[in-house]
Amino acid sequence: MRKTIALFLSMLWVGASAAQDAYPSKPIKLIVPYGPGGVSDSVGRVVAAGLSKAMNASVFVENRGGAGGTLGANMAAQSAPDGYTVLLTSPPMIAVAPQIIKNMPYDTKKDLLPVSTIITTPNILVVNNDLPAKTISELIAYGKGEGKGKLSYGSAGPGSTGHLTATILMGAAGIDLQHVPYKTSAAAFPDVISGRVSMAFDSLPSTIGFVRGGKVRALLVMSEKRSSILPDVPTAAESGFPAATMNFWMGIEAPAKIPPAAVQKLSAGLKTMMESKEVRDQMANFGAEPFYTTPAEFKRMRDADIDKYGKLVKEMGLKQD
Repeated sequence: MRKTIALFLSMLWVGASAAQDAYPSKPIKLIVPYGPGGVSDSVGRVVAAGLSKAMNASVFVENRGGAGGTLGANMAAQSAPDGYTVLLTSPPMIAVAPQIIKNMPYDTKKDLLPVSTIITTPNILVVNNDLPAKTISELIAYGKGEGKGKLSYGSAGPGSTGHLTATILMGAAGIDLQHVPYKTSAAAFPDVISGRVSMAFDSLPSTIGFVRGGKVRALLVMSEKRSSILPDVPTAAESGFPAATMNFWMGIEAPAKIPPAAVQKLSAGLKTMMESKEVRDQMANFGAEPFYTTPAEFKRMRDADIDKYGKLVKEMGLKQD
């Protein structure tokens, strides 16, 4: 009887081990929590193609936009924790939106598990070409003088990193800027280009095309060091505003109870993917720098951002309309 039980338990262990070793044995769904056509969608499709090659498996994108990315995040959080559903995440939807939206159906720290970051990119301040300011110092001087009460900025809405960055910079520089919120950051650029709005704060991938095309002028990057994409544009820290340093990262997370073996394989696959010259070149076209972290490193960084942005959101008095 004991031998039979031991044999049965051994078979169960071997079966479970084989199942883990076989992962992934079916397609992996990558939820992009925004609609098709934006930067997140483009990054997600590069990740899906690159991860497919790295893991020798099929990875496909499913767009689930809405509510600042939290609809897609909730879908991922409620999915089976088997390694076959993962989520493309970033600070606005993971660290900021849950602080603003009431009655969130999930808890980021409890229900989503960080796997790896993939890229980082700074937020950037760009201005209308006709604005009489070619440096941040000139912009501040203009905002306190001739342009007082006339300056405005566009962002992806309350709680977006653009909104947070602008608020920090305004406080540090002592100038007032009128906030003009849009449904997406891309929607702000026609007005910035035409001059109806003075400037915009957004991530580099969202702005690089307009900068390269000469449609807007870059004044500042909100990163610890200059971007290799725009090496002539100074950082906020260099310009005397270190508090406005807000790096924008993107990463991959999964349902919290995903098996550790699946986490390890996904993380290894993402590392291999980001070492690919093809993927690195594609990300560079977006203005993004490869940025791989282990699951533990990513968790520490994500949780620190949740705490940091939570404090800032509270200080700003942001609430859901």
